[in-house]
This record gives sequence, structure tokens and C-alpha cells, in this order.
Amino acid sequence: MEGKSFGQMLLSVTGQRESLRRWVLGTVAVALIVYAYGISRVCMFQVTPVSLFGWLAVFWGLGGDYAHGYLVPVAAGGLFIWKWRTILRRLPMVSSVWGLGFVAVAMLLYVAGVRGQVPRLVAGSLVILVYGMVLYLGGWPWAKELWFPCAFLAFMIPLNVIDPYVSFPLRMVVAKTASGLLNVLGLDVYTQGTGIYSRAGRFMPLDVADPCSGIRSLVALMALTSLYGHLVMDRGWKKWILFLASVPLAMLGNLARITTVALVAQGFGYDPAMKIYHEFSGYIVFSLAILCMLGLGTALNIHYREVLDHWLQEEAPPSAPAVSPPRR
Repeated sequence: MEGKSFGQMLLSVTGQRESLRRWVLGTVAVALIVYAYGISRVCMFQVTPVSLFGWLAVFWGLGGDYAHGYLVPVAAGGLFIWKWRTILRRLPMVSSVWGLGFVAVAMLLYVAGVRGQVPRLVAGSLVILVYGMVLYLGGWPWAKELWFPCAFLAFMIPLNVIDPYVSFPLRMVVAKTASGLLNVLGLDVYTQGTGIYSRAGRFMPLDVADPCSGIRSLVALMALTSLYGHLVMDRGWKKWILFLASVPLAMLGNLARITTVALVAQGFGYDPAMKIYHEFSGYIVFSLAILCMLGLGTALNIHYREVLDHWLQEEAPPSAPAVSPPRR
């Protein structure tokens, strides 16, 4: 009894020390993150030195393309709380030295981003650092459950640097496709570059600008589909299908926007189309894209084999009851 009691006490003391060590390391890590990313002015916005959090806040405050950035850390924090309440509190915390590898990579990216004045590298290092700390303090069970909230933080990084390489091709595709659809509907139009022209001169040329290419809603829709898929889809391949569908959904939404703007311009004039309908059509189109996402997610989650088996069982005629032969 005494030996067993001593062993239990030793395990209890060891567990308390390990828990205290994790709390100390976690507190130090949070303090370093706040200083390195929230206080130290290592990024430049035009000619003003700001912290990374300040740099991100400036871009998010521009609205439009980047306004969803405010919601990304909130959603990631909400996912952590949900995981804690449902799974994490029951998982053992076993430190893994592999986490130090991720921390080292994050530090290298941080230094390279600061020295080269590339704020997006600094922001990327924060995402990797958070995951590395989770892996080091909680081990692989925790890292497996929290990889998505950590990776989701990448959507807070502005990706306007890819606009010149992605936006113009998307504008060309949307303009040509909308022109073809309008001709099918009876409007005699043609494209020149990214502009849509009426041969009959019924409206002034409509230019497919960068926001109308789909790039504005693409990143926000990708973030939304990835979050929805992670929470709702029951298979990994379904999550990937839903996530990849965000690209055609964004393009289809903006194609519908350009087409309807041209129809309104044809019927009611250029000014009502551009000054009234165009300003509010973006919200309508994005709402339709969300509805399409919900419909696709519902369709992917249906177990069609079970539905077919249930339908066949209902259609099958009931078997006749067995009749016992009369007794003699």
C-alpha cells in the first residue's frame, strides 16, 4: 500500500510539473507572439512602419476584397473553443519535439520577411508558428484536431499580389462567356478586350473590371466553403470537392452579375444599370453563391445508396402470408 501510494504521489507531482511547464511555455509563447507580431514595427505600409497586426488591420479596413479578414481569427478561435468543449479536453497532452521544427521554420520565415520587407512572409510565419506551438505543447493528437483552425488563419493574409496574374484572365473569360450568353438571349453584343459592346448602341460599353472578374468574392468564398465543409461534410473527399467548387461558384456568380447588368442596361438604360443595380447586385450574387454552396453540400452529404435501398424496399410488394394446410 505504501509503495503504491508513493508511486501515485510521484506521478501526481510529475504531472503537476509537466502541466506547469506547459503553462509557462504557453504564456511565454503568447507574450513573444504579441511582441513580435503585435508591437514590433517590422512591416511597412507605404512609408509608415507598423506591426504585422497593424498591417493586416489596414488592409482589412479597405473593405471589399479584404473585409473578411476580420472574421478569420474569430472563426479560428471559435473552432478552437468548439474543439476544446467536444474533443480536446479528453485528449492527453504529450509534447512532441517535431513542433520545434515548425517553430524553427516559422522563425526563418519571420526573419526573411522582416529583412526583405515582405509582410506576407511574416504573416505566414505566424500561421506556422501557431501550429508548431500546438504540436510541441499538445502532441500529435492535439495537432491532428487543430490543424484546420491553424491553416484557416492563412485566409486572413491579403493576396492582392496575385491579382495581376489571376484577375485579367478571369476578366477575359467572364466577358466572353457573358457576351455569348447575351447573344443567346437575343442581345446583339460583342467583346473587345474586357468590354462588352452593343452593336445597336442600346447601351454604353460595359467593362468587366477587376471586382467583376470573380477575384473579389473568390477568397471570401474559398474561406467560407472550407469552413462549411469542415463542419458539415462527413468525408474528406467531399470537403475537397466543396472547397474546389468555390472557384466555379465565384465565376458563375459574377457571370450572372455581368449578364443581368447588361440586361438592365438594355431595358432601362445605362445609368439605372450602373448606378443602381450594379451597386447592389454584388450582395445578391454572393448570396446566390452561398445558396449554391449549401445546395452542393446537401447533395454531397446524401447517402444515395441508402435512399435507393429504402425506395426499393417501399416499392417491393409485401409478401403474401403463408397459409398452413388444413388439418385432417
